[in-house]
Amino acid sequence: MSEPVFVAFATQKGGAGKSTLTALTASYLHYLEGVDVMVIDCDDRQHSFKDYRDNDFLVTRENPYLKKAVMNFYRNFNKKAYEIILSNPEDAVSVANERIEEGATPKVVFFDITGTVNDLSIVKLLSKMDYLFVPITTDTADMKSSIRFASHVVNNMLTTGKSKIKAVKLVWNRIPSKAKTRLCEYIDGYVEELGLQSLDTVLSNSNRFFKDGATTGRTGLFRSTMMPPDKRLLKGSNLPELVAEIRQIIDV
Repeated sequence: MSEPVFVAFATQKGGAGKSTLTALTASYLHYLEGVDVMVIDCDDRQHSFKDYRDNDFLVTRENPYLKKAVMNFYRNFNKKAYEIILSNPEDAVSVANERIEEGATPKVVFFDITGTVNDLSIVKLLSKMDYLFVPITTDTADMKSSIRFASHVVNNMLTTGKSKIKAVKLVWNRIPSKAKTRLCEYIDGYVEELGLQSLDTVLSNSNRFFKDGATTGRTGLFRSTMMPPDKRLLKGSNLPELVAEIRQIIDV
């Protein structure tokens, strides 16, 4: 078996959608495209991914509609839900490698990382990723922070050869439309001068990205660590296009 690819959605600032994008991409790959994944939740300040999985267990246990949907899905899926392992930044890569040595066979390992470049342990962890995807929004503060972060990684890790990183890509997230706005295109031109590039696919500012179930009702899941996105919600989301573009970059 070839070595798994280490991937992280990372920014310097919280609130840009790192954990949500990680969950959506990991679940789409694992449950819809058959790519085995593993997630290392190394944001030891809050462990958002553990909260996602805990919520998934809660809603699928308490909501009869979702409980039936999960049972039907796993009857045909013939695999388990992907593994989520808690860690701290210092030990995250060692934890992933130890689990692989024990027999886990992921093709992609996603690392859910807290946002900062002022912590040496975070910097060291980022340097051990194969690919970094940096969420960027049209909010002025978020945009500046994401560009600054991506530029720092490129200039101090990627181009210097002091890391494993093969590519850093910006990901437009929470955009008012399904296509890049004029502002996005303008910023794309600006960041290219900094040696940065964004993905072609954008994710709109849609409530569907936060649909993680409820204990009552017949609303399908979109963001789930145990299920693929509901087909009705998947339509028009640009998530399939995003995952296809990411797969092409990371070559899985």
